[in-house]
Amino acid sequence: MALQITQKDGIIQVIGELTSENSNVLRQHLNSFLTGLDDIILSLEDVTYIEPSGAYTMERLYLELIKENRFVQVIGRANKKIAATMRNTKTSYILSNDRI
Repeated sequence: MALQITQKDGIIQVIGELTSENSNVLRQHLNSFLTGLDDIILSLEDVTYIEPSGAYTMERLYLELIKENRFVQVIGRANKKIAATMRNTKTSYILSNDRI
């Protein structure tokens, strides 16, 4: 399944597989959505598969936004399809404990 990125009601939603082949495209596409937003809610709830490179891409983006003093909430902790990879790459800390 191809990767899709949508924005609805202030939530940027990532849908599909996040692989090494599309993680840089994801990053560039997300940056276009993030321009001008101070409060960011990014949903990984509909990611069906994530490779370690995708997890690290999400972590880098998260850290960059924090350094810019922007509020960022990454939701998707309950997504069992990405849980093992996020845990194994030690990037699961970026996932919010609370759902919106």
